[in-house]
Amino acid sequence: MKKMLLALLLTAVIVISSLGLTAFAEGETVHLLLWHGMSGTNGEIVEYIVNSFNETHPGIEIEAQYQGSYEESINKLKAAMRTQDGPDLIQIYEAGTRFMVDSGFVNPMQNIIDKYEIDISHLEEHILDYYTVNDQLYSIPLNTSVPVLYYNKDMLSQVGYDEAPKTWDEIIDASNKLKEAGIVESGIAVSNLPWWFEQVLVQQKIPMVDNDNGRSAAATHCMIADDDRIVAICQKWLDMYTSGVIANLGFVSADNNAYFWSGQTAMAIDSSGGLRNFLNNVGDSFELGVGFFPAVDAESPNGGVTLGGASIYSINNDRGEETEGAIAEFVKYITSPEIQAYFHINSGYYPITTEAYELDEVKENMEKYPQFQVIVDQLHFSENMGFGAIYGTMVEGRATYMAYLQQMLLGELTPAEALEKGAKDVDILIEDYNLANG
Repeated sequence: MKKMLLALLLTAVIVISSLGLTAFAEGETVHLLLWHGMSGTNGEIVEYIVNSFNETHPGIEIEAQYQGSYEESINKLKAAMRTQDGPDLIQIYEAGTRFMVDSGFVNPMQNIIDKYEIDISHLEEHILDYYTVNDQLYSIPLNTSVPVLYYNKDMLSQVGYDEAPKTWDEIIDASNKLKEAGIVESGIAVSNLPWWFEQVLVQQKIPMVDNDNGRSAAATHCMIADDDRIVAICQKWLDMYTSGVIANLGFVSADNNAYFWSGQTAMAIDSSGGLRNFLNNVGDSFELGVGFFPAVDAESPNGGVTLGGASIYSINNDRGEETEGAIAEFVKYITSPEIQAYFHINSGYYPITTEAYELDEVKENMEKYPQFQVIVDQLHFSENMGFGAIYGTMVEGRATYMAYLQQMLLGELTPAEALEKGAKDVDILIEDYNLANG
């Protein structure tokens, strides 16, 4: 992995040498603190990118600090900003978008882009759409993913599916055929991430909250109990669970993924950001396929999915123009084709710049692992990506409504009851947030 990065960085250094960094090199070193929420291999990627930036940018030094999960990062930021002791840059996941916009903590990236004339014309439009609020780009995407269907090509080909199932109805059909043939006991492994539930709404442009999904104004009401289509979707999910189509493994992603990797089920839903991890764990045990996140059925609209992953915010801590200029240089660096290509190849996260696809390393990786092309196609197909909900209590709201949907799967609530209870409790969270934030 590091050898590949070094090769990419040799190219990056040539580009960077023309960016006019002598002002930093000749003055005192500008120190930036970056908080991030990536661990494991992805954490190593972030650390290595930061170190390579420091090596190629004399006069600027970035310190990367892991803060735990994305939720923990937000909570630590809230505490730090009370004492004006926060970071200069922070990585926040998509669920924190509205909170960051409303917080007053942020210097919108649009300000830096405009002031320092950073060219973002090569960045992926669908990704930028999500993080654009009030006609301003508030953060710069770093790692972007979408949910996809992973499948065991060897198993599915035995029951007539040479390509990935395209709908949940086809998943049910394939699962029943696999069970009847004695190949597996259940067809698909799915955890209880709220992300999966939200995708089905985004596909059909069914809003989760009012005010254009929280984009034209702050949300005031959760709408998941207001549409009969959502009840029908949850009923289908429940039927799949009780009939054994979905493996009853509990609700932890790691358990569901391991079940798929070991060949005990034929399909799994997970993030495209884990593609490299899936390839490594499957190895040569079977041929790994990747398909689009399935539509509800053949008749339902499908405008694609919305994104996951995270972006980088500039914190408004009044540290002066030199700090802002250093942040501008870091933005140029992390959006460069070479750095984005490295992140993509070694994880499965998208390059946020279209120029990365022109690099030989990316082309060679696509040729060797065509699964990467599928996730890129899913991105470009997803015209509804910028429709994804944003509201100030999205982190807490997700946990709230998913707790009720989990009770539904356990037979304790009907789909309608789960949605009604979830919407009511999320409404309380939204009301409290709006009162606190004026």
